[in-house]
Amino acid sequence: MSTATDAGREAVADWLAASLNRPDNAHQEWADNGVAVLALGRRFSAYRLADELVHAVGANTGPATTSLILRTLGGPVIHDPRGHRFYVLVPSSPPAQNLGPYATYLGLGNYLGVPRVEDDEPGEAGASYWAVPMKRPGALCSPPAVTGLINAGTAALTGQAD
Repeated sequence: MSTATDAGREAVADWLAASLNRPDNAHQEWADNGVAVLALGRRFSAYRLADELVHAVGANTGPATTSLILRTLGGPVIHDPRGHRFYVLVPSSPPAQNLGPYATYLGLGNYLGVPRVEDDEPGEAGASYWAVPMKRPGALCSPPAVTGLINAGTAALTGQAD
């Protein structure tokens, strides 16, 4: 691993940890547990998407893989294989309306278990990992792209035409 990569990952970890009043707590949780519980709604928020929502978009777009679909959102995505959920990190702002049954906006007052920035592959234990890693501090997903994915997935799952 290169020094630039290490420095970039450290910068991302520091930025994420700063969502807490005591950022050192996040670094300690990552060291001890591999996951830190971070506050949402200050630096970033998240959309929780059911696995089936994301997979439904893939089924309707032909050979596109889940990874390719998630990369179109323009920012970081965490996958929780145990909970069968994706967490799409977005700027803190009001949520999109009418999210449907497969998506939930998590903002101020919510917390999210965030894996170490270097955990970007599914592990044997089924722990959360970065399905799409954060490239640089503050680089988050596009809310309109997330809304588009939610709408497309919901339409596919409910049999509605676009």
